[in-house]
Amino acid sequence: MAAALAHAVPETFEDRRQSRRRRSLLGARIVYRDGYCSMGCLILDISDTGALLKPDDIFGCPKTFTLTPRLAPPRKCEIAWRKGEKLGVRFI
Repeated sequence: MAAALAHAVPETFEDRRQSRRRRSLLGARIVYRDGYCSMGCLILDISDTGALLKPDDIFGCPKTFTLTPRLAPPRKCEIAWRKGEKLGVRFI
């Protein structure tokens, strides 16, 4: 059955990500307005070039911000896409 699934993906499919993502469930803060505002979020997966986030307030999340994970250095981000309660960000 796995062999059948392997052939189900078209040969033209290519992953646009520049680096491999690693799953995580890290707590973080989205910091914006020069550090005067912030909200919580979960980092669902992360790579060297971006991350998948689930913010506390998807509609209140600004286009650019600083992502501050609990156990890692802060990273400047810009939103690449939004879907449902999740968003994808690029590190800038």
